[in-house]
This record gives sequence, C-alpha cells and structure tokens, in this order.
Amino acid sequence: MKMKEDNIALVTEAGNGFGKTLANILLEHNYKVILAACGESYKLLSEEGDNIRGYELIEVDFTSESNLTRLYTRVKSSWGKLDLLINNAEVVNGFGQKIDQINIEDVKKLYEINLFAVIRVIQVLKPLMEASENPTIINITSALGDITKMKEEGFCYSNYYLTAYATSKAALNMFTQLQCKEFKPSKIKIHSFDPVVRENCTYNSVVICDGIKDEFISLIEKNRNS
Repeated sequence: MKMKEDNIALVTEAGNGFGKTLANILLEHNYKVILAACGESYKLLSEEGDNIRGYELIEVDFTSESNLTRLYTRVKSSWGKLDLLINNAEVVNGFGQKIDQINIEDVKKLYEINLFAVIRVIQVLKPLMEASENPTIINITSALGDITKMKEEGFCYSNYYLTAYATSKAALNMFTQLQCKEFKPSKIKIHSFDPVVRENCTYNSVVICDGIKDEFISLIEKNRNS
C-alpha cells in the first residue's frame, strides 16, 4: 500500500557521512527521506535506531545491479514515485599519492562508487522520477574535480594529490552536464552541488556552513515549487 507523501527523496551514502546531514535537512523541509547506505556507513547509521533517525534507512550495494533493482522495487511499492534523488555516495582513497604510488585497483574501486554507481542509480530509478511532477537529481560534487579551480594557486585544495577522487569528480561533472542536455526536453532537472566551496565547510567533520546550507535549501525548494 502506497504512503501518502507529497515529497519523496532518496539520498545515497557510502562513506563521507554527509548523507545523514542532507537527510536531516530534507526532513526539516517536509520530505519523506530514504537514506540508501552501504558498508560501514550503513552499520554506523543503523546503530541509531528507527525512532531516532526520522528517515528510512536501507542497505544497498551500489555496485550490484540486483541490489539496485530491489531498491527500485521497494520505492515503487511503497511510494510509487521519486521526487528528489541526491547522489551523495562517495569514497576517498590515495590521499597524497603521486603517480608512482597509485594503485590502479584502488582507483577502479573508487570509480565504482563515485561515478559508475551514480550512472547506475539514475538508470534504475529514472522511471520513478518520471512518475513525479517535479523530479530533480542533485549530484554531489567537489571543487577538486574543477580543473579551473585546481589551476588557481590560491585555491585551498590546489596542491592536493587525490588523483582518483579528483578525476572521478571531474568525470561526474561532465556526466552531469551531458545529462542536463539529455533531460532538457523532459521534466527531470539535474544539478551539480558542491558543499565544500567555502572556508570552513568540510566533509571531514560532516559540517555544512550556513551559506551553503541556504543554497542547498533554495535549490530543493526551487525545484519542488517549479
């Protein structure tokens, strides 16, 4: 039986701990929130208990087609649509590694979550978004994947050697841009959103500063009301 909820949002989480922050913001703005998490993230989040969370926690392996199909079935049977998809799932490895230290297998594992999983999730859940009146996709990105910023000497992360992570975010930025073109004739809107573009905003402490939080809220409200 479908629940009567006006705004259904799904947030993915794989290791940065930021999914919970986004889920809580959405709850504050009257979304029914599903937090799809994998690995250690799911274990940590599940320790809180259902009564504390407020959002629905689902364990998902983002590298598994069958897992994503089950996620689709769960959302479809419970709510019949998806209004907002936030692709936040990401992992980081190889901090400070230069070319002679890069492990290609580690790079592949990172790309599986940071890029390929985003593509898979959109492919699988797209029919549910098409059932929404104002469907929106937000891909959480990073300025480390912005080539222009990384060339700026004054940019705080310009000297970071996070080859796998930075290149995966650059690829995600291009993918998002291409999807903007593809979805333009449809009602699906897709955006990139970088929550770490200002001083003192960091994934590491799972903090989002007020200016960035306001921008995020403005984005979700704009698309919900359009």
